[in-house]
Amino acid sequence: MTATRYGKSRCPCVGIDNLEGYYATNIDYYHVQYPIEAGSSCYPWDLASHPDCRDGGGPDWCSQRWCYVDPCDCELEELPRLTKTGVEYQGSPAYWSYETCGFLDLYSEMMSPDACVVQKTQAACSKHSKCAWDGKRCGGKRALETCNKASQLDESVYGQEDCRCVGLAGREPGAAFMYIDDDTRVKYPSDVGATCKAWEADVHPDCLKGGHTPAWCSTQWCFVDPCKCKSAAPPKMVMKANAHLQFQGKTAFWSAEACGNEDTWAKSHKGQYCATQTDESNCKAQRSKIGAPRCVWDGNKCLAKALVDVCAKQSQSGILGFDDLYSGSVRLRTIAASLLLLRAIFIV
Repeated sequence: MTATRYGKSRCPCVGIDNLEGYYATNIDYYHVQYPIEAGSSCYPWDLASHPDCRDGGGPDWCSQRWCYVDPCDCELEELPRLTKTGVEYQGSPAYWSYETCGFLDLYSEMMSPDACVVQKTQAACSKHSKCAWDGKRCGGKRALETCNKASQLDESVYGQEDCRCVGLAGREPGAAFMYIDDDTRVKYPSDVGATCKAWEADVHPDCLKGGHTPAWCSTQWCFVDPCKCKSAAPPKMVMKANAHLQFQGKTAFWSAEACGNEDTWAKSHKGQYCATQTDESNCKAQRSKIGAPRCVWDGNKCLAKALVDVCAKQSQSGILGFDDLYSGSVRLRTIAASLLLLRAIFIV
């Protein structure tokens, strides 16, 4: 199956792409800084960040594309690899893959010779306590444990079982930047939207002014997969100022209901969301940055485009669907994030 910018349909990338910001981590004893969107789409993320790659040239793996994936939703010949960076997905260490992006894993054999996937025989695999042989290949026991507990995750933290949070956590120290209206961008924690939390409480000016604050200041929410979210209240597509945010090729969605909360934010910002448009005219007036319709009127209510057609086609075909509502350059946003990183370093 052909790889896309968001991986193969049998093993799609996870995380919120185009999210601006930065984070720092340690890899192979090096202090490394990455854009906050790193791993959320297929891209040679190490090329400008890893010490072995920064000066140009470097090992062949520097130019290989990879992304983070859900090990429980990944059917590839080469199993995904467990990260060493502390990045988490749904409460467990994140896994990454070159193969889903159409590239070979040249990194593991050179930099991680003890990795389970590098062990090509059952005998070699059995020498590592963290590995297990499945009959034809060696994989990590941790992935099996992760998938076994997937249905037992705390819904107050990781969202309801039928509408899990899909952001990446564990990227600290760092920061993310998102718009709170058409013009104002504020600094959020680096793991914003990865778990259920009242993310505005400590960052939004209206929540920091003291005295009476809006009800939505205490509303918990997280980013969700619109095509796998079966909650009673449909998830919301991000406001137009944040429409560059993507999840698996679709404009990012979020949900308060997945976290067991009432959505008071959308009710207070009715002009920004499909679900708050009460008639066909206002629904159709919701346009994306490129002029394409963000919302669809189904005869009774206004719904985000992906919920009406993109997810249905994806479910029927098994092929990852895209909504094409954003035309901006992904890598230009990565450069912007890097500039934010440099600025933050000098300020700190």
